[in-house]
Amino acid sequence: MNIRENQEIKFENLLSFRGKMTQQELTNEMMKIGQVLKDLGVKKNGPIISTTFSVELIDGQQVMDSEFLIPLDKEVELPKEYSFKKVFHLVNALCIRHNGNPNLIQNTYNQLNTFIQENRLQPITSGYNIPVNEVTDPSKLDEVIIDVYIGVNPCII
Repeated sequence: MNIRENQEIKFENLLSFRGKMTQQELTNEMMKIGQVLKDLGVKKNGPIISTTFSVELIDGQQVMDSEFLIPLDKEVELPKEYSFKKVFHLVNALCIRHNGNPNLIQNTYNQLNTFIQENRLQPITSGYNIPVNEVTDPSKLDEVIIDVYIGVNPCII
């Protein structure tokens, strides 16, 4: 388990979308966002950052309250269902690298949470997933690399 401390990440000009949705609704929304960017003549300028605030079971389906942040190559006026964030800046974060199938990322989060508890740290953000490589071929899911960042309180009490 290789956890890096005092990490900092910064991205500018981001499309932000937050909502409660199932995995299928999420897939549909990402396709819709791709079309919106194309229609606006804007290009993605970095990895798609994702975070999940909560997960609940509704009518037997897993529904996630998630936010997606997509760095863009310029400032742009977005449709009302999206918001524009000038800057996403996370400081004093822990970072752990997940290698392999994204469906197993919970194991990586468990390792990070154990580290946080053992070191008596206080998380002040949710976990942000930032893909290091983009794998589009489903047969290569075991090659996925995702860095997970969680901001922690810099105060030692």
